[in-house]
Amino acid sequence: MKLIFWGGVLLFLGSIALLISNYDSIKVERSGRIVKMRIEELPNSCLGTKVKHFVTLSYNSEAYIKRIGGKFCEEHSIGELIDMKVLEGSTIVLFPQESVLRNLVSFGMLGLLGLVMIISQWKKVWRK
Repeated sequence: MKLIFWGGVLLFLGSIALLISNYDSIKVERSGRIVKMRIEELPNSCLGTKVKHFVTLSYNSEAYIKRIGGKFCEEHSIGELIDMKVLEGSTIVLFPQESVLRNLVSFGMLGLLGLVMIISQWKKVWRK
């Protein structure tokens, strides 16, 4: 019983931390502007799903690092200009169609699951 309660607390607090950590991404999504960024570095190969791949982009003499999917290496090359969404003063860049909403919903559902676990265990303790 204690394990479920503390697991719920961990899920609830973890989801709050994840929501807070994504706040900058939300600001970039809502207030950022689309600019042309130059691809500076690409991985040698983007094959394999277990390995995370990153691209280095530059804009106004600043470097940005963005996680990419497997097809990105096939479709783009070093020196190419691509559209990215950026907010002045932020280190986060997003693809123009990228949305943070799915992450927020997932983190919110984790938090609700944690809250349900906490409340259900709390009720069991008070009934005794």
